[in-house]
Amino acid sequence: MTLSYGILESTLTIKRKSDGASATMVQRDTSAIFLSYSTASSFFKDSNFGYTFMVNYVDFDMGQQEIHHNEYADLGTHITGQMIYAVPTLFYQWGEHRYKGNFMRLGVGAGVGAATYSGTIQLTGSQVPGGEKIYTSNKSYEPRLALSDFLEARWHHFGISISYAAPRIYGDGYEAKVSNFSANIGYTYYF
Repeated sequence: MTLSYGILESTLTIKRKSDGASATMVQRDTSAIFLSYSTASSFFKDSNFGYTFMVNYVDFDMGQQEIHHNEYADLGTHITGQMIYAVPTLFYQWGEHRYKGNFMRLGVGAGVGAATYSGTIQLTGSQVPGGEKIYTSNKSYEPRLALSDFLEARWHHFGISISYAAPRIYGDGYEAKVSNFSANIGYTYYF
């Protein structure tokens, strides 16, 4: 179990299937407290390759909308929600193979994730030249494919971690992708 503090950046892109109109909401450089869980690391024989199982939960609160690579905070759009994902990850590790040791590891994984959200967005696209403001929500925790990657360096219980995760959500008439980037420093408790 790791408790850490750092920065969080989240992005939610919603695309309407009927005409391709889309909206991208962002949350930038927000400080946050993180709580994550991973199983004890296992290694393939005597190699530096190993695997673990990670579970993470993230809240997001997006008050800026990105249109043509510009961010706007005054459009009256706002999305809140949460994302959870459980991902088996494969990694390569440099350093000690002890769980309380000093090491650095780089890993990737694919598993299941879910995200719920609700709020107002402004759809833009060739079929909607002036933009169309709509209320949208997804309250289903139906699991979807989630991809994740991470870089972690640890000295005994203390560590630095950089990670990225992104599950896709498919709803009635809409497709959405939530992504989460975090960089944090924390303390790991082994039990």
